[in-house]
Amino acid sequence: MIEGIKIYSAPLQGYTDHIWRNAHAKHFGGVDVYCAPFARVEHGEIKSRDIRDIAQENNKVECMRPQILACAPDDALMLANKIKESGYTIIDINLGCPHPPIALKHKGSGMLKYPIEVAQMLEKLATIEGIEYTVKMRLGWDDCNQWKEVLDCFDIIKPKHVAVHPRIGKQQYKGELLMDGFTEFYHSCHCPIIYNGEILSAEHIMQIKSLFPCIEGVMVGRGLVATPFMLSTEQRGNLMKFHAELLGQYSIHLSGGDMQILNKMKSLWTMFLPQANHKLRKAISKSRNLDQYVHASTEAIKSVIDT
Repeated sequence: MIEGIKIYSAPLQGYTDHIWRNAHAKHFGGVDVYCAPFARVEHGEIKSRDIRDIAQENNKVECMRPQILACAPDDALMLANKIKESGYTIIDINLGCPHPPIALKHKGSGMLKYPIEVAQMLEKLATIEGIEYTVKMRLGWDDCNQWKEVLDCFDIIKPKHVAVHPRIGKQQYKGELLMDGFTEFYHSCHCPIIYNGEILSAEHIMQIKSLFPCIEGVMVGRGLVATPFMLSTEQRGNLMKFHAELLGQYSIHLSGGDMQILNKMKSLWTMFLPQANHKLRKAISKSRNLDQYVHASTEAIKSVIDT
């Protein structure tokens, strides 16, 4: 395990739900805080699926942090109050989602272009007693300097930390990391800072720590879904148990039958174990039933364990 720096598991919509979080903590660990994918309001109501995912009884990890995605202050207030009712005292605010259908509605990273809207939302959230906040953000939506207009807004809520992905939203997950922009943010922000972006190994975590010695921690997202043992390579052998638990739990919790389970597991493999044998990964994507999937995935996992 990695000592001397906090490790946060990033929230990835469609991947790091409570089933994934519980299985990862059980079979690999090394994460100090698991962050849940965002809860949001649609058509005036909070999505029930989002609330089920953060329910205390569904989460077995030692520390889990819910996240909200909103633009309208009243929506943010509704979400935060509901999460408070669920027993949480710290909530993460999403100012980082780069998905255009979300960002173009002034949510996620798209909100960074509108600092007045950010301030209005934070002012509303600051009225809730007994709740502290963290922030996950990018450097901007279409300009890497947009964070500068937002930074002072954080004084409204005094976040426990700010996690920064050194890209703008329009880049999504492509293109170079804007490390000069992150460095400027690092020297300008008075809140504790979490680095988030393209971390693929424990060695890289230590490199980031050496470059930015005052950061509180790092947030690992796609790298941890791809290689869940990256924080402790000696636990590579737990991959089979980890995968079996995911398959078993999704079989219990998904109500759409074998095809829904199959599609859910296939979607995991769009990120999971890119180092697995190419032909076996292709066999997984072509599997038409769970028997074919189980055979192909078992062999693919073996190809990683045996390397």
